[in-house]
Amino acid sequence: MNALKPQINLISFVGEGVFSPVLDSQVLMPLAFLGQQAPHVRRALLILTSIRYRKDPRVPPREEAIRANLPGVTVLFKYRTPPGIPFQQRLWAGPLRTALRECGYAATTGPIVVQCRGRETTAAAVAAKRHDPRLKVLYDVRGAGVDEINLAGPLGWYLRWTANRAIRIALRGADAVNTVSHKLAQHLRDSGAWTRPIPSTVIGCCADKNRFYFDPAVRATRRKELGFDQRFVVCYSGAMSHWQRPDALAAAFAAIRSAMRDAHLLILSREPKQFLHHLARLSVPSDAVTVHAAAHEQVASYLMAADVALLLRENSLTNQVASPVKFAEYLRCGLPVLLTPYIGDLSAVAVKEGVGLTVDFPVQAEQVIQAARTLRERLAAEGDQYRAACSRLAAERFSWDVHVGELIRLYETLARQSS
Repeated sequence: MNALKPQINLISFVGEGVFSPVLDSQVLMPLAFLGQQAPHVRRALLILTSIRYRKDPRVPPREEAIRANLPGVTVLFKYRTPPGIPFQQRLWAGPLRTALRECGYAATTGPIVVQCRGRETTAAAVAAKRHDPRLKVLYDVRGAGVDEINLAGPLGWYLRWTANRAIRIALRGADAVNTVSHKLAQHLRDSGAWTRPIPSTVIGCCADKNRFYFDPAVRATRRKELGFDQRFVVCYSGAMSHWQRPDALAAAFAAIRSAMRDAHLLILSREPKQFLHHLARLSVPSDAVTVHAAAHEQVASYLMAADVALLLRENSLTNQVASPVKFAEYLRCGLPVLLTPYIGDLSAVAVKEGVGLTVDFPVQAEQVIQAARTLRERLAAEGDQYRAACSRLAAERFSWDVHVGELIRLYETLARQSS
């Protein structure tokens, strides 16, 4: 059936460089699924990297790996000027116009869908569209951009001003919008930034269900290897940026262990130092903690070895509209999630579907202990049946197998629009 559909020219436009932590899961993966499900979509990818990486020896092998993971995709890498400088939209539009020529789109007469990750690339694509009406700009909104800038002083004010300006330029000029949560879409409307009735979708961060999954045998093997025995294992996986709140994670585990002496913490991170510092301050003994910097292909098996996952964020606009991919990854590996009520659409999903419980922020010890006990009792009663239910829900609600179809329909809608 796809063979009968007219060809769609798509270029995915990314300005965060080759080391973005979500590049693989949120850009490369959907492009790969498009190749499987939509052969009528001709795919290209443009990644802009900060010029300060031009002599970084890690860049060439990373670029080679990206190309290897995307057979059939024209992949282009170019350097960019720093975000926030004057005339940024025009400066970033230049590499986009060059990329359109290099990937063979310059000769086409039909629409070209430019899927832009974030406000800067969208504003640049809108600038390029002024000279090339074939471009159909899809603004892929990843979060509350202005709220995420927490610098103080004149520089902070300037960066927030430029971010707000870029968002409004992007929403005024975009032909379609995707947001990672319904709450983000509502925020953009309530703020007055999004006023036009254009096609839209809501697709949050999705997990690769082939890489993240639940297998009881793998769980048993990994637990035995790690010496977890009958311990109640609480897990955190990911980076330690300030919004991840390692202090709250440490406080939550310290509370759980005060009530459950067999509780054990599994940290999957390449930068656990700050987390360990907070644990030490709370007198959590080192033998109650296991730290691993697992290779990406091994993360799932380590997640399976745990019982419950932590995802604690404070009540801020950034978190209220967010869609952390680790939520889907936790569930896919059979882990119910203990999370705060302020995480985009996900907190309500966790409670409604019975795959997690919410606790307030700041962490209240008794509340965390009660939630952990409740999840532990359900795991004791239902075991792998409950874990499999968590994994199944993630596959049904938070995987690219499901949501790439929505993207395809949005591309087709844009391609049908008159230039």
